[in-house]
Amino acid sequence: MVDVTSNMAAPRRVSKAAPASIAVDVVTDIEVIRATVAAITPDMVFTGYQHPAFLSAWVGSAGCAPMFLKFAVVGHGPVLLPLERCDNGVAGYCGGRHANGNFPVGRREDIAALSDAGETAILSAIKAAGIPANSLFLERQHAKWHNLANPFVFASSVASPNIALSFSIDGDLDTVLKTHGGKSKRKKLRSYRRKLDAKGSVEFLHPVPTEQVSRYLDRFLALKAERFRQAGIANVFGDDRIKAFLLDLFTDGAPDHTLHGLTLDGEIIAVIGCTRHANRMTVEFGSFEPEHAQLRPGELLFFSAIAHACETGIEIFDFGIGDEPYKRSWCDIETVHMDTTIGLTLAGKARAFAQTNRSRAVRAIKSNDRVWSAVKTARRALARR
Repeated sequence: MVDVTSNMAAPRRVSKAAPASIAVDVVTDIEVIRATVAAITPDMVFTGYQHPAFLSAWVGSAGCAPMFLKFAVVGHGPVLLPLERCDNGVAGYCGGRHANGNFPVGRREDIAALSDAGETAILSAIKAAGIPANSLFLERQHAKWHNLANPFVFASSVASPNIALSFSIDGDLDTVLKTHGGKSKRKKLRSYRRKLDAKGSVEFLHPVPTEQVSRYLDRFLALKAERFRQAGIANVFGDDRIKAFLLDLFTDGAPDHTLHGLTLDGEIIAVIGCTRHANRMTVEFGSFEPEHAQLRPGELLFFSAIAHACETGIEIFDFGIGDEPYKRSWCDIETVHMDTTIGLTLAGKARAFAQTNRSRAVRAIKSNDRVWSAVKTARRALARR
């Protein structure tokens, strides 16, 4: 496993030069926010979670009250932090728990200038801006994106509790399999496929056609809700606003946001949702029909999606946030995201302190296989009561 240490922020030196002048514009008007999203152009730097399609769908359907912050170092253009403010007074990236690899939006030279201004100048500008929130929680951030440092990853930032796993695609599927468990993996998946074929007519969809997105999304939400219930995990897809967001995103956001599916005699038995940004494909979510679990429909769909990625110019296949054995069987790149908390009021500073320590504690638990296994077992037992 390769640990992408370049995504871990090194402490920044504090410059002894005069601090850079940074202006911060706080935008809460919804029409101005929509116009700001529409003004994001392909030549700007952004991840799939700050993609205009993602932000447009989220602002239009789900989440809390949008609150965008625009930073500009004197002599440079704006750098956008697309945030939302929730009822508890905390502001974080639009998308909440559905945004899993965040980075500010702007032109390379403007983001670089903001990074060069340094942590002290950025924090001073934030605290002087009169932001209507008690704290900022900037979670699951890339410390670097396309070799550009994130100006909002500070020396005080901490590693996010969950890692992300991915692998590079260097050629066709046969080439990929030679690097990632070729013969045994292909043999196992062929065995599952033969058994599935014996059950009926099998079809893979890459991607799901627009007119079928609603049907596949409904199926995913039902399967995931039951899986969360059995595991004793809160359903992050349970809010109707999240369904509206996903329907908007995967209907209007293609080809950058697509569903992929596996059917057996027309019945949907596995679904994944993916984001494509540049030459990277990230799996955002997935689920499968437990009745067919012994035939590994989820693994078969991933295998087919990876084959499709090899054929369509994808260079990085990213399984997204979370550490699972099936991901480890493919992946050799481990990415650590960073969390930054900034308290703006006395109550906000207390929240920021608690959140930072919570992140450290959760990461420590999940890094210990024995402890994390015990936690999951206890959670499932409580769910059965």
